Amino acid sequence: MHSSKRLIGLAAVAAAAVFAVSACQSGGTEGPPTSSAGFAGCDANPDTCNSGPTQTGTGEITYALEQEFTSWNTTTDEGNAFAGSQALAGVVPAPSYFSPSGTLTWNLDLLVEAPKLTSETPQTWVYKIRPEAVWSDGTPITADDFIFNWKGNSGKPEHCDGCVPASTSGYELMDKVEGSDNGKTVTVTLASGKVYSEWQGLFTLYPAHLAKAAGNDWTTPKGMAAAQKWFDTTVPTWSGGPWKIDKFEKGVSIIQVKNDKWYGKEGPNLSKLIFRFITDQSQEIPALRNNEIQAAGPQPNPDLVTQAGQIPGVQYRIGHGYQHEHFDVNTKNKFLADKELRTAIFSAIDIKEIIEKTYGTFDKKAVQLGSHNFYPGGKYYKDLIGPTGQGAGDVEKAKQILTAAGYTGIGTQLKNKAGETVGPFRLRHTKGNQLRAATMELVQGYLKELGIDSRIEVTETLGATLAERDFDIIIFAWVGSPFVVGGAEQILKSDGGGNYGGNSNPEADALITQAANTLDLDKQADLLNQADALIVKDAYVLEITAKPTFLMVYDKYLNIRDNPTNSGPNYNNHTWGLKAA
Repeated sequence: MHSSKRLIGLAAVAAAAVFAVSACQSGGTEGPPTSSAGFAGCDANPDTCNSGPTQTGTGEITYALEQEFTSWNTTTDEGNAFAGSQALAGVVPAPSYFSPSGTLTWNLDLLVEAPKLTSETPQTWVYKIRPEAVWSDGTPITADDFIFNWKGNSGKPEHCDGCVPASTSGYELMDKVEGSDNGKTVTVTLASGKVYSEWQGLFTLYPAHLAKAAGNDWTTPKGMAAAQKWFDTTVPTWSGGPWKIDKFEKGVSIIQVKNDKWYGKEGPNLSKLIFRFITDQSQEIPALRNNEIQAAGPQPNPDLVTQAGQIPGVQYRIGHGYQHEHFDVNTKNKFLADKELRTAIFSAIDIKEIIEKTYGTFDKKAVQLGSHNFYPGGKYYKDLIGPTGQGAGDVEKAKQILTAAGYTGIGTQLKNKAGETVGPFRLRHTKGNQLRAATMELVQGYLKELGIDSRIEVTETLGATLAERDFDIIIFAWVGSPFVVGGAEQILKSDGGGNYGGNSNPEADALITQAANTLDLDKQADLLNQADALIVKDAYVLEITAKPTFLMVYDKYLNIRDNPTNSGPNYNNHTWGLKAA
């Protein structure tokens, strides 16, 4: 489900998630990714490959999105979808983003200079907004927009009565956000004794003045909730970036044109940017072949990879970075509230078989992921899941766990200690996703071996499905970044905006909070791994693999490249352009 929030997003392909969000992690899989000739330079130069002189202000591109999204507010739990963050990348401004190499990059179209810490006690930093930075109605972008974002995401009732942020990480530590210099200087001060190592990744800006103009007094707790809801449900007619939405047709497309008040140094180089919703993967290659779309960043499968390489003029790339595919279990389900049952299910699921029949068919680097926070090859990665036997496909062990826990009918029709038939469970995945459909068919078989019936259901709106906890077991991906603390707070803490299964572990919460309150990265990683070991025992999330990314685009376009972080390929879509003649 992918936003992306600057933290993690749900992958609707696996998206934004931003829903296509992913737990932020560091490190990555080894070995060069597979690329066609046009993207060959991306191995050595991920931030500058496929670049060159472009035409200015002419031409258009249609980029396919595999998921629709149900909220226009990427800072909320429902709006934290990767598809939504990609569609709004050129509309909703932020002080920073991640480049394809995983490097945090300051947005110097918005800011005068890179912010720096001005005090360590209390931790304080300052943003200086460019004088020319304005919203599309000509209203200056100011400290009010930062304050609005803080109050909507702090999780504090004195700021908002009814907000459901994707994550409060970092924002809940702030004591004050103040404006000076006619609102063009923003000073952020954390509460006494608090520190936040990932301060550079905070803030996603929505126009506070428009919330107020719509009748929402966001300076009051209820008014802030109403303002956030207004941004949730209202198609933006405004912009703070290079693009502006010209037309939205639900289920069809979003058409964007140049924001006439764009204040940046470059672009947009194209005259029109169109996002087209194609929720059935089988329709993407025909659309690309017929030139109905010119680019897409779908979740890869063998057919997509093979067929993309057969279309004249199309270049593609399989990459690796900060996305991971996993199962979430709804712990609020009457039966799945039992940790022993969840542990048995996770023990019966065979991750190796799943990978061999899905990602492994085209990505030989795909292996079982053993951490919720870090990736293999990274300095702090530890395989915490493998040693527990979760994902081992050990049906006999699973049956032993159930027997010891007092279950009967094991292997035929499972019943709990109260004599109730367990299930049937609803297994959900995103519509049109071949690998997820195949995975859930395998899971259905594993459950059947334990005596549990299940039915497979698809969702076209991953964000809403997760936010409403409308599943028993669901497969999706998080799209993250090298920042790890924000991801852990968002996904693993009991009150995290991305804890869609409702798991609660106060001991792990305390460790994650300690990790967030230290600038020592070694200590931070140790605390996160301690917390993760506890979460693994809860059998709430079962990782599958570090999910590969995929980008396919016609070679007449330059400056479009894979970005395997939560900033995604659209991080620089105002610089995309047709090759200069």
